Amino acid sequence: MEPYDYHDRNCAITINSDDFNKLISGKLDPVAAFTIGKLKVDGDVGKALELSKLLK
Repeated sequence: MEPYDYHDRNCAITINSDDFNKLISGKLDPVAAFTIGKLKVDGDVGKALELSKLLK
């Protein structure tokens, strides 16, 4: 959220605010969003998949 260079992260997730709201509300599946390019992961994709478990 802040313009800061995190060196201790496992991954960074990039998604626009509209799609993020859909993701949080359950209207957008995280795996589908990644597959179609609405959600981008820089780093460990496995850690990003853990986020999808938390959203369910």
